[in-house]
Amino acid sequence: MAISLLQPTFEGTMALIDLDKIIIKRTILGIRCTACGGNLVVSNRKSIAGRLARVISFGAVKPESYVCETCKKTFLLL
Repeated sequence: MAISLLQPTFEGTMALIDLDKIIIKRTILGIRCTACGGNLVVSNRKSIAGRLARVISFGAVKPESYVCETCKKTFLLL
């Protein structure tokens, strides 16, 4: 009788994961926000200064825009 109580009751079930709710953001390790010390995340928006730097350098410099997660301050990394 004791052996039958130790058998698992959920033998063939699997957990479901809702992939629509998982958001993965690429953070920059080692670079922190100068104002609050938060993590910097790559931004989808391109700044005018970044576009201008790319045009002037004929594409040799590829600037990327970053945003702080906590204070929403924008940064341009050349």
